[in-house]
Amino acid sequence: MEELGKWIAINSPVIILSLMIAFLVLLIIFLITIARLRQATKKYKVLVGGVKGENLEERILENGKKLQQVLFEMNIFRERLEVVEDVSKKCIQKVGLLRFNAFDDTGGELSYALALLDKENNGIVVSSIFGRDDARTYCKDINKGKSKHPLSVEEEKAIRKALGFVD
Repeated sequence: MEELGKWIAINSPVIILSLMIAFLVLLIIFLITIARLRQATKKYKVLVGGVKGENLEERILENGKKLQQVLFEMNIFRERLEVVEDVSKKCIQKVGLLRFNAFDDTGGELSYALALLDKENNGIVVSSIFGRDDARTYCKDINKGKSKHPLSVEEEKAIRKALGFVD
C-alpha cells in the first residue's frame, strides 16, 4: 500500500491533468447533446403543435386527409380558372376613346369614337357625330383589328388607341 501512495504522490499532477481533460471532454459532449436535444424539442413542438392529449398518429393521418381535400379543391379551382380564362378572351379588354369636334361651328368635343375590343382584337367601334341640329350614331364590327366597313380617321385612331398604339 505504501508503494501505491508513493506512486500516487509522484504521478498526482498527471492524474489530476488526465481527470481534468476527461471532465472537459465529458462536459463538451454533454453540451453538444443538450444543444441537439433542444433542436429536436423545437422540431417536435412544431410537429405536434396544437395537439392536446391526441394520438400523434391520428393527428398525422388527419392532416394527410386535409391535404388531400385541399389538393382536390385546388384541381376544381384550376378547372374553373381555365373556364374563366376562356370566357375572358371574349370580354372587352381593350378600350380606345377619341373625343373630337366633328364640325367647325361646334365646340366642346361632343363627338366621339369608341373602340371596344376583346383579347383577339375583335369587337366594335361606335361613333357619335354631334351637330348643331342633330346627332348621329354609327356602329361597325371589328375583326382582328380591322373592319370590312370604311372607317373614319377618328374611328381608326380609337382602334389604334385600344390596340395600345399612341398617336
